[in-house]
Amino acid sequence: MPIEYDTLYKAIANGFPNSKIELVDTVGDNNHYQVKITSEKFNKLSRVNQHKLVHEILKDCLGTDLHALSIQTFKT
Repeated sequence: MPIEYDTLYKAIANGFPNSKIELVDTVGDNNHYQVKITSEKFNKLSRVNQHKLVHEILKDCLGTDLHALSIQTFKT
């Protein structure tokens, strides 16, 4: 079952408060998204651990409501 844009955006924003978030529904089906997150939370993390953090925050919808997510993370 697809996940609505607003629902996914809120989940990311709750996990990364005070961060810059750019979310795009790449196919228009509420199932394939691209996200760019710029957050202070990434400052001391490797790229792999940054992505693990995003996966942890979205664990309830990855693989179920959300089929594909392209992630780009940036330090502040």
